[in-house]
Amino acid sequence: MVGKIILSADLYDNVLTEKPGDYVAKPRITGTYRNTDVAADIVAERTEYRPETIENILTLADRKKVEAVANGKSLVDGVGQYLLNLSGSFEGEAPVFNPEIHSAGVTFTPGKPLLDALKNITFNLNKATTGPVINQVLDVRTQSVNLQVTPGKNVIISGANLLIKGDNPANGIFFTKDAAGAAPQKVEFFSRSTTSEQIVEVPEGLADGQYKLSITTQAGASYSLLKEPRTYVFPILLTVGERPEGDGGDASPDEL
Repeated sequence: MVGKIILSADLYDNVLTEKPGDYVAKPRITGTYRNTDVAADIVAERTEYRPETIENILTLADRKKVEAVANGKSLVDGVGQYLLNLSGSFEGEAPVFNPEIHSAGVTFTPGKPLLDALKNITFNLNKATTGPVINQVLDVRTQSVNLQVTPGKNVIISGANLLIKGDNPANGIFFTKDAAGAAPQKVEFFSRSTTSEQIVEVPEGLADGQYKLSITTQAGASYSLLKEPRTYVFPILLTVGERPEGDGGDASPDEL
């Protein structure tokens, strides 16, 4: 049974309405939780199994679940239910699946344990400090949204207060590998730069792996200039190359 959970959420101006004092809220993401973390937490609760053994079992289970969904099965586990879906328009009396315009995805429905846990969450709401916000990252080459990026190709970054302003050397857009001690790699080439959208070239030298995308700027609301830079780190890890073994990825709550 999950007890009461208190989280923080930031309030941002609702860009879909001009009503004063109308906000949308974004929960603060507190980290990334992987099979290694699950194994460590299980061991901490007392078990005779080694964390490496537990992690191996979890990874094998992930692999079997992926195979099941990919083979058209409805997967139900302790988190929820996963079902294949198809996107794209199918026209005519005898349409044919075309991977250039059609794609397979996964619909996720939360299970009862997760729904019960969500009922126990309460939020401390705080008006967000004026600064950049990234809502979506689209890879122009693959049309992948919030998943993969291609070195040397463009991505479209959508959000608010994204204009790079100010002369502080920390300002810019960066890709940082999700590994201890990794150095940020700065974006050098921009095709479009506005307060709501950045079209940039992903650095050529990114090795395969997962990356955090961040933006640092002194741009404030209504094109104002802030005294100090502010940074926003996109909470979804972006992948270069193939997705790591056992990584479920990140997506919207309803469709992965």
